Amino acid sequence: MNTFNFNTTIEFFKRHGKLLCIVFVVSGVVAALLSLLMPNYYKSEVLLLPSEVNSISKSLLNEGDRLDPYMFGTEKESEYILEMLSSWQIVEKTAEKFNLKQHYGMDNSPLSGERMILKLKKNIKVKRSDYMGAKLQVWDKDPKYACDIANYMVEELQRLRFKMKQAKADSILHHLDVSRKRVQGEIVKLTDSLTKLQLEYNLYYPKTYADRFAQEMSKHVASGNNAAVERLESKMSKAQQKGALIDMLLNDIENKSKMMRTWDEHYQQAILDLEANIPVDFVAQKATVSQKKDKPKRSIIVILAALACTMIAAEALAVKEKYNSVSGNGQNPAA
Repeated sequence: MNTFNFNTTIEFFKRHGKLLCIVFVVSGVVAALLSLLMPNYYKSEVLLLPSEVNSISKSLLNEGDRLDPYMFGTEKESEYILEMLSSWQIVEKTAEKFNLKQHYGMDNSPLSGERMILKLKKNIKVKRSDYMGAKLQVWDKDPKYACDIANYMVEELQRLRFKMKQAKADSILHHLDVSRKRVQGEIVKLTDSLTKLQLEYNLYYPKTYADRFAQEMSKHVASGNNAAVERLESKMSKAQQKGALIDMLLNDIENKSKMMRTWDEHYQQAILDLEANIPVDFVAQKATVSQKKDKPKRSIIVILAALACTMIAAEALAVKEKYNSVSGNGQNPAA
C-alpha cells in the first residue's frame, strides 16, 4: 500500500509546493477581502464585586454570630449576580431602553422583538473574574452603545436586587406586624380577665396574700381567737380557689409580654434593614467607550482560512495522485 511517510511527504511538497503556495496566498487574500465586509465590534466591560452581607441588623446588632459588613461576597453571591445579569427581565428592559430593534435594523414583525432580545444576549457575556467578582462584557458596532448598555444593565441589576430585597422586607414586616397584633390582642384579653378577677375578689397578688394570711393566722391561733381563725380560713379558701387562676393569668401575661418584646425587636430590625439600603454589590470598574475594535480578529481569520484551503488542496492532490497511480497500474479504481 502507498502510504505517506516523511520521504514521500517531502517529495509530495516538492512536486506541488508552488501550487500549494499559490493556493495559500490566493485563499488568504480572498479571506482578507471577505473579512473586510464583516463589521467591527467594540467591547465594554464592567467588573462587579458582590457584597456578602445584606442585613445591617444581622451584621451589627446580632449578639451571636456577627458578620463583617465590609467583606466582599463569596462564590455563591457572584453566581447570583451572573444569573440575574443574564436574566430575561434585565435583557428585555435594556433592549427597550436603547430601542435596539431600530439599532439592529429589524422590522416590526411579531417575531422581531424576540429576535432582538436573542441578538442582544449573543452580544453580552457574563462570567466570573479571577477573585470571585462578576464581569459583564458587551459588544456592539457602536462603542458608545456598548458602553451605555453595560452600565445600564448594572444599574438595572442594582434596582432589581433592591426591589427583591424590598419585597422580602415588606413581607417580613407584614407577618411580624400580624404576629405583634395577635400577641397584643391576647395580652389585652388576659389583662381584662385578670383585672375582673382581682376586682371581684379583691385579690391582686395571691402569693403575697398567702404569706399575710399565714402570719395573721398564727397570731389568732396563738391568742385563741377561734372566730378570727374561722374567718381567715374562709378567706384563705376563696383565695386558694381563685388565686391559682390569677397566678396563671399573671404568668401568661408575663410570657406574652416577653414574646411581645421579642417581636418588637425583630420588627425594629426589619425596619432598619429596609431603611439602611446597604449596597448589594460594588462597581469596581465602570464601562468606558472603547477606542479599539475587539472583533473580528481578521489576521486570525485570514491565517486559518488560508491554512484550511491549503490543507484541502493538498488532500485533493493526494487523492488525485492515488487515483492516477491505481489507474496507471491497470487496476479497476472502483474495486
